[in-house]
Amino acid sequence: MKTDLVEIFQTIRAGVQPYATRGYTVHENSETGYDLYSEKNIETAGEKITERFFIGIYINGDVVEVKLNAAEFTTNTQSLQEFGDEKIGYQISELNDQKLSEIQTFVEIIHTNFKEKEWI
Repeated sequence: MKTDLVEIFQTIRAGVQPYATRGYTVHENSETGYDLYSEKNIETAGEKITERFFIGIYINGDVVEVKLNAAEFTTNTQSLQEFGDEKIGYQISELNDQKLSEIQTFVEIIHTNFKEKEWI
């Protein structure tokens, strides 16, 4: 069980970094924040979109926040938090193997959703 926020952040970030080679661009990479965006130019309902948030991991106060783009995606996972702007995710102060696996699975589900919608 990890309780150090920096260690939690670094562990989750290490699992997300490979997505930077799968069609996403790093927008922030600091000691307290890491996020990835799709920069594929698409047009939806006449609106041009040049970038779309995929995932962000941030140390925020006494928690690590993991935010994922949940546009047009619903889930029944009760441990997820709503962050607004079509973002859902986790607020973590302790990380065990089960929670890490849950996060990694959910990231892969959102990635698959991005691929299906041709956002990457």
